[in-house]
Amino acid sequence: MVNAKKFRAKMVENGYTQKSLAAASGMNENTLGAKINGKAFFDTREVDTLCGLMHIEEPAEKCDIFLA
Repeated sequence: MVNAKKFRAKMVENGYTQKSLAAASGMNENTLGAKINGKAFFDTREVDTLCGLMHIEEPAEKCDIFLA
């Protein structure tokens, strides 16, 4: 399950809104919202894409956000 608070903080830190991050990642905004809120799961490709967009490079940080 995603740590939604940390995910959103990182999203804002990198200048994204949920809508703009969804567009940049090629994901539907509603789908992204469902995944952030734990109603659906990110696949590894999506995690890699989002980490690249939000400059999440450290394995520990990835775990803190995506494996909460």
